[in-house]
Amino acid sequence: MKRLAVLLFNCLIVVLFNNSEANAQLKQVAQIDTIAKAVYADNLDNVYLLSEREELLKYDAKGKLKWRYSNNRFGRLHSVDVSDPMRVVLFYADFQQVVVLNNNLNEITSYSFAKNSNLLVSAVASGNNNSLWIFDRTANALIKLSSNFTEEVRSANLFQLFDEVVDVKKMVASDQYVFLQRKNEGVLQFDRFGGYVRELPIDSLSDFNITSNVIAYVKGMEMIKYHPATFESTKQTLPVSLAIRQVAVGNKLIAVLTEKAVFLLSDN
Repeated sequence: MKRLAVLLFNCLIVVLFNNSEANAQLKQVAQIDTIAKAVYADNLDNVYLLSEREELLKYDAKGKLKWRYSNNRFGRLHSVDVSDPMRVVLFYADFQQVVVLNNNLNEITSYSFAKNSNLLVSAVASGNNNSLWIFDRTANALIKLSSNFTEEVRSANLFQLFDEVVDVKKMVASDQYVFLQRKNEGVLQFDRFGGYVRELPIDSLSDFNITSNVIAYVKGMEMIKYHPATFESTKQTLPVSLAIRQVAVGNKLIAVLTEKAVFLLSDN
């Protein structure tokens, strides 16, 4: 009876938290008048824009430009991972090259996956303890690399699960899970040992964020947060008049990318 009461109390807390989160009124706190291809936000509420010229721009929470980084050696920037503000991970898929930046967007290290002829990396995500998660299209497997780029964890060949080569669009890692978005499909969830957990009941995503194991994405003029642990979703209207192309969720800040500008929103 006592365990049942505790369970009901925990469920009530989740419901109350979700309701308060959904009812929170967002307001604009800053605007960045820069045309960008993509937007990212870290847990310190720094905002990053990828310009049309493949330049990465870093802004503070007030929309002030702080740092910039460009690299014309490796072609188009395929992905940017800012989940660790002190270790920004850039992936150039065409050249199979990863570049790691510090919080001032200065290069810390770089590594070429082309050194290993058996690898064909299609997605990269930052892991804990300076590790990297990669998806190897040749092996059709999820692999975790240590800070010195040696293999630590490898999943099973996903062909055994899906009877096809998984075409990865995006990959994001949290402390406990790795989330892998398939092109034209849903999001696959794996544990920190590379074990397949399940396919999440959300699809048709153009992009998504992971914050504290919560998946955030945009549909129309609303931001939806999906909680994999409780299978619950909350919706929040974004007070932006222009068509929304992408959202990035920080700690207390939400960056909304439109065709003409980036709007920084907060409920504080």
